[in-house]
Amino acid sequence: MKTSYSRLMVGLVVLLLTIVVFQPPTLGNPKTKDSKNELIAVRLILDSKSRTIRVGQTLEVRVEIQNVGTGQLFIEKAIYELCGPSSPLSLRLELGPQMKPYEGGGCASDCAFVAKDTFAKRLVSHWTSLPPGNFYGTVVTIHPDSFPQLKTPGRWRLSGTYKSMGGLSSEFCFDTAPLPDQKEQIKALPYEAWQGEVDTNAIWIEVLGAESSKVKK
Repeated sequence: MKTSYSRLMVGLVVLLLTIVVFQPPTLGNPKTKDSKNELIAVRLILDSKSRTIRVGQTLEVRVEIQNVGTGQLFIEKAIYELCGPSSPLSLRLELGPQMKPYEGGGCASDCAFVAKDTFAKRLVSHWTSLPPGNFYGTVVTIHPDSFPQLKTPGRWRLSGTYKSMGGLSSEFCFDTAPLPDQKEQIKALPYEAWQGEVDTNAIWIEVLGAESSKVKK
């Protein structure tokens, strides 16, 4: 009886994932598909005005993941986590001028499951569904403290790599109480998680020197 109830709850959660639009990321339905060879396509989007910033300013980039296949998929709910245990998206700023030596900072992120966390709760915590032809996106803020290139004037090429091991397991977090029937519940889901690695497009940005301050007399 307990197993049947658990499967019913998971079924309801999957239906909810299909219908509900998660915020702050957004779901949309573009008119065309970018590729037929990949199950997903990942794009970085910057309007022309946002491609030029001043030294020390943050850079805001929209990231869109599109399902270009024919079947529904689970993808990771978090797109980019600087301090996350396993960020699906990694970003690069490269091919710019020579930089001064830089000492980077550190950060930490806590994530753990306990015995009361059901399979359904673990699923919605880290995964969302993506129907064919739809996209899932968010805005990523790139800080100069983490990317010192934004402190160096010049032209930089922004690109990234998106990857996921799939599996729909709870391995993203420290699990104090692993579910004994997790594999069976994953097999019972109506579709699988996307697994693989894909590169994004590349965008050139320009970092200008600091604005000179004019002293009024």
